[in-house]
Amino acid sequence: MSSRPQTAVADNAKIFPVFATRLASKDVNEYINTANKLKNWLGSEKAYYPDALRNIAHQTFTTRFLHIESSAVAAMDIYQALIRAVIPFLPLFTEEDLQYTC
Repeated sequence: MSSRPQTAVADNAKIFPVFATRLASKDVNEYINTANKLKNWLGSEKAYYPDALRNIAHQTFTTRFLHIESSAVAAMDIYQALIRAVIPFLPLFTEEDLQYTC
């Protein structure tokens, strides 16, 4: 593995907690903006390396934010877009607990 992919993996490990915090925000605009960035990132097969799969599953399919009805309605389009971004890559989620999450 070259140093560039290793650097990307290290950078991604730092950004996953930021995504998680922002996706759990009660601010619908913050959720939508963060989810849109995540959706764009999830559109690349490069995003689906083994160490990232668990983070992707938990951050993409979380419903921590969407339990508030008004927020759920406002964020539904981007949430559906997140799901659509991951669907082509579902076969990469080979661990049983990740399959259950997805």
